[in-house]
Amino acid sequence: MPLRSLLLSVVTVVVPVHSLAADSSTNSSGLFSGGYLLQVIGSLLLVFGCIFGLLFLLKKLNGVSMGHHTPVRVIGSTRVGTREKVLLLQAGEQQLLIGVAPGGVSTLHVFEEPVVSADQSKNRDFGALLGRVLPTENHR
Repeated sequence: MPLRSLLLSVVTVVVPVHSLAADSSTNSSGLFSGGYLLQVIGSLLLVFGCIFGLLFLLKKLNGVSMGHHTPVRVIGSTRVGTREKVLLLQAGEQQLLIGVAPGGVSTLHVFEEPVVSADQSKNRDFGALLGRVLPTENHR
């Protein structure tokens, strides 16, 4: 009796697997057909196109400025250490000397009159400019 139940169990398990294998072999050829692959690739391109289109619209609608027409602009910068920098900023009509370190940002000096004109700000030799300006100023 146990042999009969074992044989019956094996037959009930093997027969559905065999019939499923036959069904899957007929359906697998449809997965790699040209029409299906074209549909999948077209759908992916449509999704990527929508994502990039939305990113482009968000960038344009948020008014991300790409030019130098912002109220605060970096005129020049130089490194004074491995992680420290000194920046010369133009904020409206004033120019500020800013120190940037891992611990924070601090104002080193606020210039009453512009140190660098618009013509000189295009010259990026900030180290020479800083050396020319700093000896004439009193420091704290």
